[in-house]
Amino acid sequence: MTIKPKALERWIQTGLLFIVALMPFHAFFSVWLGSITHHQAIIQSWKEVVLVALGALTAALLIMSPQARDRLRTWPVLISGAFALVAVFVTVTTHPSLTAVAFGAKTDLEFLVAFVIAVVASSGIIMRRLTWAILLPAALVIGFGILQATVLPDDFLAHFGYGPDSIQPYLVLDPAVGSLRFSATLGGPNQLGTYLLLPMALAAVIAIRRRQWWLLAVPTLGLVPLIHTYSRAAWLGAVAAALVVLALVTPRRLLGWLSAIMALAGIATALLAGQLLKGGGDFQYYLLHSSLKWNSLRGSDFEHLNSLRTGVSESLAQPFGHGLGSAGPAVFHSGTGAVIESNYLQLSYETGVAGLVLFLGILISLAFELGRRAATNDVAAATLAALTGLCVSSIFLPSWTDSSTALIFWITAGTVVGLSPETRRV
Repeated sequence: MTIKPKALERWIQTGLLFIVALMPFHAFFSVWLGSITHHQAIIQSWKEVVLVALGALTAALLIMSPQARDRLRTWPVLISGAFALVAVFVTVTTHPSLTAVAFGAKTDLEFLVAFVIAVVASSGIIMRRLTWAILLPAALVIGFGILQATVLPDDFLAHFGYGPDSIQPYLVLDPAVGSLRFSATLGGPNQLGTYLLLPMALAAVIAIRRRQWWLLAVPTLGLVPLIHTYSRAAWLGAVAAALVVLALVTPRRLLGWLSAIMALAGIATALLAGQLLKGGGDFQYYLLHSSLKWNSLRGSDFEHLNSLRTGVSESLAQPFGHGLGSAGPAVFHSGTGAVIESNYLQLSYETGVAGLVLFLGILISLAFELGRRAATNDVAAATLAALTGLCVSSIFLPSWTDSSTALIFWITAGTVVGLSPETRRV
């Protein structure tokens, strides 16, 4: 029996939707089922198994369909290929351990593979279904996050295997204030913060453009778990994403007024924050995660700054790169390397200056592709807003190393890029 390209396309789309819908609960189910079966690593690998299967189907589709092959002729896809080649070349020449390489490839290349697969298999059907595959799980995550922050016991997730050997059920912002950081069903507070950017932007765009005002409940209620992450990088990303959403949904005749209002609000916020910091008090712990004492930073900020200094100095010392898995989450598995709390510096450390430049090229070219569709495609507009926010948060966080945030975003972006017929081909 001959399998038709349309059938392959549908199978791939089903797999992609499955990943997008389930990834917000990936950490929760991995910890819970892992505590029961004692095989957490195997359970966590379900998404890699699905992606391998989807990759095989995509290869078959590319062989059978000239139209599918034509979709690859876009700058984000081509630059992604170049980035992967550079990453592999640097890794081969630097010889990191096989464990480091495996986890490094998973962290730095997996979401780009998902992106390419989504580009190849995109269609109007998956676009419509993708919207709900993003929003419905997000509503569940937000609802649980609100319960965590309000009525549930602080250690509620300990009943599901959370603890020192997996993911902590909560973190303490600072003993001086005792505020707790929650992660809902994600892998941590920072991961929850970055994950929320896309569904909140998508709900806001659809609500305003289509007058479906009830969807504003998603970004409005989403602020509760977002605030309780106490992730400053995610907060900055959310502000950047919100500004892009406002710019895209505001009529052109009002953009000047909007810019002026936003500028004044920004200045007022900066002045107020400065005054509150001068006065000391609890506010400094929420903004700085530490205390301004003896004119120096203490606590987590001190560690963050040291991490960034290490990233800069090591990248400058070896601009060629140290290889996949030499930095980032892979270090926790391989036992060697550097933990660098900036996605850009981490990539520079691993893949060198050339790799960093190519990755920036992926982001810039993707922003152009999304921007060209943002006026007529709600998902494109929301994805552009989320991309802006994630690019900002990645300065201070390794945002793309969170598989939930990365896979959901890049599958969505790939679907948008592959769908529109007006795509400029290279």
